[in-house]
Amino acid sequence: MIFCISAYQLLNYYGADRAAENDFAQLLPPDLSGSVVEVEDGKSAYDLLLPYYKGLRAENEDMVGWLRIPGTRISYPVMQTPHSPEYYLDRNFDRQYSAAGTLFASDLSDVDLPSDVVIIYGHRMRTGAMFGSLGDFLKEDFFLEHQKIIFDTFTERNEYRIYCIFTLGVGPDVVNEFEYFNYNFFTDRNDFNSFMSRVRFLSEIENPANEPAFGDKILLLSTCEYTHENGRLVVVAVRD
Repeated sequence: MIFCISAYQLLNYYGADRAAENDFAQLLPPDLSGSVVEVEDGKSAYDLLLPYYKGLRAENEDMVGWLRIPGTRISYPVMQTPHSPEYYLDRNFDRQYSAAGTLFASDLSDVDLPSDVVIIYGHRMRTGAMFGSLGDFLKEDFFLEHQKIIFDTFTERNEYRIYCIFTLGVGPDVVNEFEYFNYNFFTDRNDFNSFMSRVRFLSEIENPANEPAFGDKILLLSTCEYTHENGRLVVVAVRD
């Protein structure tokens, strides 16, 4: 009986995840062959995609951009709801319940300006959906082969280079907790240096050539991690 119940729950989990992936597959932007330079009539790939993004936002005004990591499964809309920051933790693009949720930006982040630090959250699904493939960045070869993140907002295309990945535990029981999730603007150089000092200390794999400097714009991708109690895995990237 226990085996049957466990098998049923597992099938439900993977079935729901496949359904969520099918839903998002229908939202994928048209393929422009990965071009980020001019592709036709002096227009960039971003210019050609912007009307498509605007069409999606007409369906759901909570959409603030589209995140893609070339060479991975990660290609999803990004939502933001400052009035209810975790609204899309368990809802799909159509605002219906979904265990996979939807990628969403921190309520502290200004994705259009952008703020000094923009944070995007997503579930680390075991099937690889959402931020499921972020765990692959803990393998050095994979990390070095996938160094680019593209985050299209409704104002511009932002291209980021990955600096490092780190894992940590969060919560009231963590001594000297690094509250990376509370950053948006640095008050001064000392504030930035304090942030980067913690990032360097926690970094497990890094590319020193991409280390952020004061004044750079930083992107954090945050998801669950399972070797720490209440663990988090965070990818740190700097805007080109």
